[in-house]
Amino acid sequence: MKGENLKELFVAFLIALAVWFYAKMSREYELIVKVPVVFINVPEGKAFVERTDTVILKVKGTGFNLLRFRMFSPKLVYDLGEGKDEGILPIDTAHLMPKARVSISPLLTDGVRYKLDEEITKTVAVSPTIKGRPKRGFVLYGWEVEGNVKVKGPRVIVESLDSLPTYPIDITGRKRDFKTTVKVFTEGLGLSDVSPESVVVHIMIDSIITREVPVILQDTTLRAEVRGPRRIVEEIKKLRAFPLGDSLVIPRPEGTDVILLKDEGGRTEERQGHSR
Repeated sequence: MKGENLKELFVAFLIALAVWFYAKMSREYELIVKVPVVFINVPEGKAFVERTDTVILKVKGTGFNLLRFRMFSPKLVYDLGEGKDEGILPIDTAHLMPKARVSISPLLTDGVRYKLDEEITKTVAVSPTIKGRPKRGFVLYGWEVEGNVKVKGPRVIVESLDSLPTYPIDITGRKRDFKTTVKVFTEGLGLSDVSPESVVVHIMIDSIITREVPVILQDTTLRAEVRGPRRIVEEIKKLRAFPLGDSLVIPRPEGTDVILLKDEGGRTEERQGHSR
């Protein structure tokens, strides 16, 4: 008898729970969700200059309908097959996929925006982004990128591109040349495609040396110390100086410093010369 009573109580509890759940889920609720925007049938040969990728919606409906709404990953779908090259499209349930028995209203926007332009292709150079410093006594001598990349996108964007940067290459503590494969940075540029996505960059690190070289000033030969990357400094056989008022100008190779020696054991305190 006791077991039958417990069974009846349990069944009654389940019925009461079901009634309570049904009553709760039949009520109206609202929630705030971010929904992706999808464009279909984009005209051939066109690319997006501007587009709305997501919208924030206030969604109202019964608990059951909101539950189904969340379960099926809703999105807003717009067909551009017969549309113009730009416009502002309405946000309503007619564009909601899959269909749901809810009402929606956008927040922070009055519609879905898009703008199209002719899609073109162009080959551009790649310039590496370098961070950090080599080991003490060494310097970044230069870099080389193996090949260019081909970009595709709207004409208004692609025509203005001369080069693309890479993700940062860290040279902290380096003391010799190295090669690395690094991805080309294109985030936020609005390009349709970049090929290849990565390039090989040859980073050249050189030691810093100082050596004396002759400096030719008309019929006079002076001496100067040149400090800079080994591969540059070792190739310098002599420099030429030119009078400029009370000073001397000594054109120097880029990346080096030139200090004119005043006499035996003495130096000028001022660095001479300028970048050529």
